[in-house]
Amino acid sequence: METPQQILERATALHLAGHLEQAIVLYAHLLKSNPKHPDLLYRLGMALHQSGRAEAAAQMITGAAEARPQEASYRHALGVVLHGLGRHDEAVLAYEAALARDPLLSDTLASLGGILATGERRAEGVAMLRRAAVLAPASDEAWTRLGNHLQAVSDLKACESARHRALIAAPAKADRWVSHALGLMEIEQGDAAMRAFRAAAVILPGHHDAYNHLAWLQVGRLKIAEARTGFRRARTLQPDLASAYAGLSEAAFAAGAPDEAVRWMREALTVSPGQPHYRFRLGIQLLAVGEMAAGWDGYSQLRQKPSAVRRDPSIRLWNGVPSKDTTLLIAADQGVGDELLHACCIDDAARDVGRVVIECDQRIQELMRRSFPDAYVHAYHRVGDRNAPEHLYDWVPPDYRPDAYADGALLLSRYRGTVAQADAAARPWLKADPDRVAEMRERLAALGDGPKIGVAWRSRRLTTFRLPHYPGLGPFEEVLKVGGARFVSLQYGIGWREELTASGANVSLIDGLDTTNDIDGVFALVEALDLVICPSSTVGWIAAALGKPVWLLYNTPVFLEYGTDRFPGFPTVRSFRKTQVEPWRPLMAQVGQALADSLDQA
Repeated sequence: METPQQILERATALHLAGHLEQAIVLYAHLLKSNPKHPDLLYRLGMALHQSGRAEAAAQMITGAAEARPQEASYRHALGVVLHGLGRHDEAVLAYEAALARDPLLSDTLASLGGILATGERRAEGVAMLRRAAVLAPASDEAWTRLGNHLQAVSDLKACESARHRALIAAPAKADRWVSHALGLMEIEQGDAAMRAFRAAAVILPGHHDAYNHLAWLQVGRLKIAEARTGFRRARTLQPDLASAYAGLSEAAFAAGAPDEAVRWMREALTVSPGQPHYRFRLGIQLLAVGEMAAGWDGYSQLRQKPSAVRRDPSIRLWNGVPSKDTTLLIAADQGVGDELLHACCIDDAARDVGRVVIECDQRIQELMRRSFPDAYVHAYHRVGDRNAPEHLYDWVPPDYRPDAYADGALLLSRYRGTVAQADAAARPWLKADPDRVAEMRERLAALGDGPKIGVAWRSRRLTTFRLPHYPGLGPFEEVLKVGGARFVSLQYGIGWREELTASGANVSLIDGLDTTNDIDGVFALVEALDLVICPSSTVGWIAAALGKPVWLLYNTPVFLEYGTDRFPGFPTVRSFRKTQVEPWRPLMAQVGQALADSLDQA
């Protein structure tokens, strides 16, 4: 007959070998004769936890902690089980009790820090995560947890540093290479990220995420053939990987094949039907091929994305029904360029409701007041971060309290829902400050004879995925070398002045004009110009809003073409288009020739 010690040894061996049910039976048998034995209660609790019976596990481990109050490891284990059950407040108490008994438990510090860092005790939680990593510098898990939190709060450089430490601690783990690569992508270190993804694939050839993420990077760099190969391999390794289908869709879209893109995105939604980003991207693609109703339905999913602006739930989404009893909030939900674009529908909406309240970027508040004098206009009050922004409405007077709101998706779908509807509604919709326009005309006249042409060549924010959409200053030389005109910079952002100086391009600056923050000044300058030539950016919508001629340089397909070769509803926009995979310089040569021909005919 086996002694209790022999039974315990056999139960332990079965437990370690993964034979949980047999181990549970033996632990329970031993507890019959010693029901308050702390080690047996703990072992049984852990076996129950590992077999998925968390409630029973919590009961056993609680008994172990009561039987041996000073044992910190029991309190830590209880915290793990309670955390898994979603009983976070109880888990915090258990972790804190463990640390009161042993303040140097790095796993407990990391676990408790991870909970606290997402709540009101954020600073305390981050300090715990850092301490856990310092106490256990060889623990890749501690560094990874710290990195994940730093990513959540958008401290991207510190996040990548923590993930790099995790990689040093566990260089043979493919997951750590993938995390390292993702951090590198966040700080725009694309080449290093590609090397890290490839390293993960070498360590674990079946790592579908490594192939998938690498392929996404290749899409951003327009290596479409390589990207398609990577997505297909990821899909083979993980047939239900929706991201791989979405990647094949974006690769097709970049290559100028929107119908193929639609097919692949529908495959992604078959695998992951509840994903609002995929539905939004499908909407963009459907609009680009002219399927307007389904396209606008998909586009509306923008407001369902996790990063969408949250609002007061008492302000409902407008149902579009005209009513003079309705006070309508025109909501800002994207960047300032999108706000300017969506403003083309404000007069239409104002005719359908009693009163309009407009929230907008601080930089365009006076512009909106001038353009829509009957509306109540105020800068939005945004709290939170880019991953979870929220708008507060403490600035709205009581008598202007909105009944409903309309965002850009709703406005465009209602008032520009078809090509014919967009064309019929075409008109300038924003007004520059007349005093500043007069000033700008004087300053432009001082530049000398010839038409005054505003130019911009890139966006404010350049990332791997945005870069292909802007020609840059180099290819713009094909335009700037045309004689007979005076070119004036409309570029905004950072670093562009140094870029322009280094190029030696003959482009004039309006001294004292902050083209990034003084948007009212930019409106006045554009109103005084004869023509604007720019990529698809805020500058283009400024010109279109004023009804000024604008030559727009962009990659097609794009949703605002609605299946045409132009921008319906924007008659002053002349389209110069190419696919993403085509180089910019040949298109810019066409623009330069068109400008030379135009000047010759003037």
